[in-house]
Amino acid sequence: MNELKRFRALCASMALASALTACGGGGAASSGAALTPQEQIAQLEASGALPSLDRTDSVAGIDANANGVRDDIERYIEKKYTVAAERAAAMQMARAFQQMLLVNKQDAAALEAVSELGSRAIVCGSSVFAGPAASVELSQMTTSLESMTTNTKLRLLAYLEYNKARSGSVSTMPKGAVCD
Repeated sequence: MNELKRFRALCASMALASALTACGGGGAASSGAALTPQEQIAQLEASGALPSLDRTDSVAGIDANANGVRDDIERYIEKKYTVAAERAAAMQMARAFQQMLLVNKQDAAALEAVSELGSRAIVCGSSVFAGPAASVELSQMTTSLESMTTNTKLRLLAYLEYNKARSGSVSTMPKGAVCD
């Protein structure tokens, strides 16, 4: 299922890049030079239309304050979620996704602990996002954070390895306090 979401996000990105190329993409089109997809993404990041993501060649990325969330994703969350409870739920979800990349895939107990973090984050998110559009908001938040967390080949492969390691396992929904 996650692979299907990743494929859809990739297709949407490619469609956006194609649309921008087809219509000139702005800036460089007026000078007659077509923008490459990388230049188009850079332009969208510079304008703030897309978050500027860490593309370092490491699974962990940069987390200067060591709070378990990459700094680029934390900046996105701070900008996107202005309600404190929603921001905290998004940070908890981002922390869970980050741990999915970093966990030792051969350690069954560690895999179970990370799965529990993910379950707690989902249940926390469902309790925080209320109202008629809550499930849509939670789904969009989860999809966005998953995409941003797995924004490089190395990170995507680590995430797929986590999912493969958890394949066939059974998890229970957490009880009690679920929000950090």
